[in-house]
Amino acid sequence: MIKHWRILPALVAAIFVLGLAYGSYQSLTTTQVVQIVSGVPGGGYYELGQKLEQILYADFEPQSLERPIIFHHMDSHGPQENLRLLAHREAQLGLALEGLSVNPKESGNADLRGLIKVSSSNLHIIVGRQLGQQLGKPVTKFSDLVENVRQRLGRPLRVYIGSPQGSTHAVMNYILTYYKTSTGADLGWEVIEQGSDNEAAEALLQNRVDVVCLLVATGSPAVVSLSQQGFLVPLSDGVIEAIHMLHPALLRQTIAAGVYNKDFPQTAIATLGAEDILVANGEVSNRLAYRIVRTLALHWPELQTGVLLPEDFAKAQLSQNDYFPLHLGAVAYYKGENVPLWPWFEDQIAMLIEHRDLALTVLGGVPTVYGVFYAWYQRRRVGHLMSEIATLRKQGAIDQASIENVRMHAITLVAQGKLDRDSYTSLTEFIDAEVQYASMKAGHSAKNATPPPPSP
Repeated sequence: MIKHWRILPALVAAIFVLGLAYGSYQSLTTTQVVQIVSGVPGGGYYELGQKLEQILYADFEPQSLERPIIFHHMDSHGPQENLRLLAHREAQLGLALEGLSVNPKESGNADLRGLIKVSSSNLHIIVGRQLGQQLGKPVTKFSDLVENVRQRLGRPLRVYIGSPQGSTHAVMNYILTYYKTSTGADLGWEVIEQGSDNEAAEALLQNRVDVVCLLVATGSPAVVSLSQQGFLVPLSDGVIEAIHMLHPALLRQTIAAGVYNKDFPQTAIATLGAEDILVANGEVSNRLAYRIVRTLALHWPELQTGVLLPEDFAKAQLSQNDYFPLHLGAVAYYKGENVPLWPWFEDQIAMLIEHRDLALTVLGGVPTVYGVFYAWYQRRRVGHLMSEIATLRKQGAIDQASIENVRMHAITLVAQGKLDRDSYTSLTEFIDAEVQYASMKAGHSAKNATPPPPSP
C-alpha cells in the first residue's frame, strides 16, 4: 500500500502546473483594451487620435498565442492630461508634445516611453482681417499686438490661447513671460481659454475674438477654416531665440508661403514649433509596441500628418525621439530586429531578473538538494538489499545461490547508474560479513551435533 505522504510532491507539482496553465490561458484569452488619449474634440490632437484608432483597430493583425487587442480612443484636455492618464495607467497610448508635456513626478507612476514621432506642431497666430482697420494700422508682426492695443481699440484685445492644460497655452505663457506679464492684462489683452480650436475659429469668423493662437500641425482643420478670413503674423527673432534658449524643445520653425492657399500666408512666417510624439506607458509590452510602430509605419500616408516618410524612416525616428526615451519594442523595430517574445514569457523573465538573487540562491541550492536526495536514495536501495539478506539469514535460508542473486542484482543496479560504487562496496562488505557469520554459525551447529567419542 502506498503511503499518503509519497503522493504529496506529485500533488504539489500538479497544483503548480495547473496554476501555470490557468494563468497562461487567462493571459492568452482575456481581451486587452488599449486606450488612446488625444485632445479636446474639435482640436488637432483629437482628429489625430481618431486616425490612430482607425488604423490600429482595422489593420492590427491578430497573432497566435497572444490575447486579442482592442484599441479605443478617448478625449482629454490636452497633452499634459494625456501624460497624467498614462502615468496613472488610465490609458496606455497618448499624444504628447516633446519638451512641453511634463511627466508628473509621483511615486507609483508608470514609466513613459516614446514610440513614434507623428507630426510637427507650429504656433499659428491668426489675426482677423478687420483688426488692422480697428487699430488704425496694419498688423504685420506679433509686436503690433502688444503695443498700445487697448488705447487704439478702446477695449481689450480678445486673444484665444487654448485650455490651461493644452500645449498652445503653455507656449503662449512663455511668450507672455517674455513681455513681462503673466495674464496679458498688462498688454491690454483679454485672454480667452474656453472652447476648442474649432470653436475659437468660429468665434474669430463672427468677430467675437480678435486673435486665435493655435499650436497645431500644418493642415489643421481649424487653421484651414480661417485661411480665407484671417492672416498669419510672425514672431520676432528675439522672441524665438529667447524662448528656445530657455526651452530647447521649442524650435524655430517656418510656415511656408502659400501652404494653405496663395494668400495664406503671403510670405514665410517665422514661429515656434515642437514635435508631436506618440507615447506609451509600461503596460504596453515590447511585442505590442513593436507591432504598433510597424502598423503605423505601413499605413503612414493615411495619417496625413504633414510629415513625409523619409527614405530611412527608422534612422529618422531614432535620431529625433530624444526627449521621451524610446520604448524597447520601438527600438527593436527601428533596428530591424525580430518581433519580441510574448508578453507572458517576458513577464516571467522580468520577474527572474528582478528577483535574480533569490533565483540564483535557489538554483545554487539545487545541486546540494539533489546530492542529499541522491545519497538518501542510495542508502534506501542498499538498505533494501541488506534487509533481503537479513531476512534470508533469519529464515535460515541463506546460501551461496541466494547471496549471488543479491550480488548480481546489485551489479545490475550499478550498471544502470542506479547505485554508485561506494554503496556497492558497502553492500559487498555486508554480504561477506553475513556469509562469514552464516558459515561460523553453521560450523558451530555441526560441532554441537557431533556425538562425543566413546571413553576408553
